[in-house]
Amino acid sequence: MVRAPLLLLAFGAAIPAIAAPPPPPLHPDDLPRVLDGYDVAGYYSRYSYWLEAQKGPVIDVLMAEIPAIDGYRALDPIVGYRKFVDYGHYQSGEIRSYCRVIDDWRSDPSDCLIVSRKINIPFAVLDDDGPLGKYMRRSFDPAKLVAGLKAKAVARDADLWRAPPDAVFASLGSPVPSLRENAQITQVDSAQCPAMRDELTRLETREMRFAIDMTTVADDRVVAAPPPHSVRREDFLRLRTATGFVTVTGDQRSVYDHLAPVYAAIDACEAAQAKSRLPTVTD
Repeated sequence: MVRAPLLLLAFGAAIPAIAAPPPPPLHPDDLPRVLDGYDVAGYYSRYSYWLEAQKGPVIDVLMAEIPAIDGYRALDPIVGYRKFVDYGHYQSGEIRSYCRVIDDWRSDPSDCLIVSRKINIPFAVLDDDGPLGKYMRRSFDPAKLVAGLKAKAVARDADLWRAPPDAVFASLGSPVPSLRENAQITQVDSAQCPAMRDELTRLETREMRFAIDMTTVADDRVVAAPPPHSVRREDFLRLRTATGFVTVTGDQRSVYDHLAPVYAAIDACEAAQAKSRLPTVTD
């Protein structure tokens, strides 16, 4: 049974409105609720949150594994973003240029591909029929859990939400292989998606105007808070100036609004590619 809403998977999905908090997992009927005085049901719920929180570190590792393009050299990313829900970080994306290699040190800036890459782990732990839900059910062994808690001298009445989860669940094995296996990586370049380059070119002519307003220094402006339980995001844009490079990072709409047309172009290209891969149905 699916008990979690589908996450917004689009590169630049709009900032959503208020949403409901994630529900707790249903405790399986065939698992004990208490074992040797330990709150197994409570740890099962905590385990679901911990597994979801492991997506972010896995995505960060995958994002650092920059794919090679034969004959081209990857430059630093010019755009990037991360998306979060109540469980934590679940999706990242970036745009970077790959320029034709001249020699060991130089690349040709007049011959470059612009490449967008997105990595997300969309499967919810609370989806009993999904791969991560099945992994959770398969890996949660009350006997191993309790043995591990005893070995670490965790008291039976310990606050399970304050105990360090990496140590608490170490006896259940690492979820990293399963998370990596279920990561979805989407890549599109400017040869496949000229609209992406067009929108980036349009963005080049715009100015970003932010007044310097430092927290607690003089009067603070009011900053809009994200809606409760909504998808939150952080975007960055790396710029060239006459005196050096500047990276502008902003959450919610602060930088997103500048990048939204670029994201929309990429989403449209990805949708067209996905449609082209569907089998043709004939009468």
